[in-house]
Amino acid sequence: MNEKSREQPVVVVLGADNTITLPDSIARQFQPADRFVLLQQDDSIILKRIAVPRVTELVAAASDEPALSLDEISAMVHALRAER
Repeated sequence: MNEKSREQPVVVVLGADNTITLPDSIARQFQPADRFVLLQQDDSIILKRIAVPRVTELVAAASDEPALSLDEISAMVHALRAER
């Protein structure tokens, strides 16, 4: 967090349903679908926004080899099942 984005500390309450509502001034900096990793250290928690890659990005990065056809995948599954 840079100096510009720092605000005064705000008290929030842990609700009976285990939720914490972020103050509007903080929530506006994020999107409703944003994902966070939660780190706990003693009596403190830290929320860090994470970027979850799209499936297409993962597939593109996985291999330069051509994708297997459904028939090839099916044959592999049947071969593995036959080994059991």
